Amino acid sequence: MEERRRRATHPTGAPATPVPPLVPGSRSLRAILPESYRQGDFADRFIAGFDDTLAPLITTLDCLDGYFSARTAPDDFVDWMLGWTGTALPRCVGPTGRRNALLLGHRLHGLRGTGTGLDLLVRHVLGGRLELFESGGTHHSSGPGGAPVPGPARVRVRVLLPYGMSGGRPGVVKDVEGLVREWIPAHVAAEITVADDTDPLLVRGGARGAR
Repeated sequence: MEERRRRATHPTGAPATPVPPLVPGSRSLRAILPESYRQGDFADRFIAGFDDTLAPLITTLDCLDGYFSARTAPDDFVDWMLGWTGTALPRCVGPTGRRNALLLGHRLHGLRGTGTGLDLLVRHVLGGRLELFESGGTHHSSGPGGAPVPGPARVRVRVLLPYGMSGGRPGVVKDVEGLVREWIPAHVAAEITVADDTDPLLVRGGARGAR
């Protein structure tokens, strides 16, 4: 009887489009349709339209946990979650770097303002290499017995990006400088240099995965 129903013709005389078979264990509305309503193929065809409409929504709900994982979430959802953590990244940071920033999460923000935190940012988010030169925090006096004269703390930061990243895309240097400056303490005077890395052993082309 099922085969006869699938071979039914349209009222106009044209062959009817076959109704897709039910998948065992599926959440199709047709699967819960009482058998008494399945005489003929009208109900199957009518309900199939709702199944096609609801299938993407049901699939999304079934995979909802994947949307909140930094490794599997869609790119636009990753940007949304970065907004929850107050992590503003420039456009030059690729999808891998954005996911790494989300994976590092509290570790990255907890080390903000330190050399270790800046190194994490450059290595895992920007995919580059950091060279850091600090003035130190000691003070000295100009003469014997004189009071120490504190000088402003200074730091020289050199960010080496994957080869071709800074030179091939406009605005990258300015964006990276602004990002790095946000990760340096406000009272520290910083000299920031951004350039392409020429080290052939460096992984090029994007941020490396965070562990």
